[in-house]
Amino acid sequence: MLKALVAAIPVESPTIFPDLVVAGVTLRALERFPPRGFSIDDISTPNPATLLLAATLGVPVERLKFQRQVHGATVRWITEGSPVEESDGMLTTVPNLFLCIRIADCCAVLLFSPEPPVVAALHAGWRGIDAGIVEAGVEQLLRAGCSPEGILVYLSPCASAERYIVRADVAQRFPHSSQPIDEEFYRLDLRGEIRRRLLQLGILKPHIESSPGCTIGENRYHSFRRDGARAGRMVAFIGMLSANPRSPTASGSRMG
Repeated sequence: MLKALVAAIPVESPTIFPDLVVAGVTLRALERFPPRGFSIDDISTPNPATLLLAATLGVPVERLKFQRQVHGATVRWITEGSPVEESDGMLTTVPNLFLCIRIADCCAVLLFSPEPPVVAALHAGWRGIDAGIVEAGVEQLLRAGCSPEGILVYLSPCASAERYIVRADVAQRFPHSSQPIDEEFYRLDLRGEIRRRLLQLGILKPHIESSPGCTIGENRYHSFRRDGARAGRMVAFIGMLSANPRSPTASGSRMG
């Protein structure tokens, strides 16, 4: 039964990372997980949803690392023993640790530096972007000795520029990424704003991959804007495989 359930968890995977990196975003899969779809609502481990995700990744559930996301700009370095704290960004150099960001319209920013090898995951809604979460995450990588030209980035499905409508007070914070609809409402391009900031930080344009998915417009994703309090949460995850061939994930393949 567990094997059948694990096989049923669909994942959208980036293509920009090397095989050393396992990354992706869990999908809603409403038809397989009624009535709300696959969702990680509880970040305590273990629970049924986190156990399924851990089994999919081939690691003990304790290797999944979550934080209490608060739409801020705090980024924490994570090891095996790191507690769950308030932050919207994580980084690690530890193999087979998976950094997990919960999303339902916000964008998850997944990053990998090959030298030195570091992975990072950021939770980027408009509040977090405005607070500086993108800059905080990249600056931590640079302080660790990573070169901006070597960093690879994936921007997850999120509310799209076509459907993400905000008021003028929010739009004025992002003049480069907002388009007016009328005097009161604007369309906000979250991924465009994140990409703009990444480029300013020295990340190379060919090293940024963006999912085209819109959480509001596509039912395969969870969306708070669309479903309100009934919305579940997807998980964007990233981790590095161990070089040890006996590692439980070392023989794994990229998920699709």
